[in-house]
Amino acid sequence: MDAPYFHIGILVKDVEAARADFTAKLGVEFEPVHSQRIATGETSRFCYSLAGPPYLELVEMTGTGSWSADQPEGFHHLGLADPGVAARCSLFGDGVDLIAPGADGSPLVALTPPAALHGVRVECFDAAVAASFLGYLAAR
Repeated sequence: MDAPYFHIGILVKDVEAARADFTAKLGVEFEPVHSQRIATGETSRFCYSLAGPPYLELVEMTGTGSWSADQPEGFHHLGLADPGVAARCSLFGDGVDLIAPGADGSPLVALTPPAALHGVRVECFDAAVAASFLGYLAAR
């Protein structure tokens, strides 16, 4: 299975402040901050770096689950673009959270629990979603 490393997810308390700090201190430019409700019911606030892959994804802590303020700031997940999300996620066993379902209910984006890979979460998402996102970033 071909699965390029598409992004590195970084959990932050305040996405606007983190975006400004990463730009000022590391020179990393980001797209504007987005808000999106995910399948677990939480609203995610996030932005991606304009340079990549791998892109840096800053994700603001929300809710009570994988993205909650109970998690420490810092490295959160490794994002893999994969044409076979369901097959890739099945490699990690139980406890995979569906983040975004496709029209037919199949996973477009899913997040593994930390215990599935030595403490590292993996966000598997459909390669077509990644291609669409690359087109969006190229237009910025």
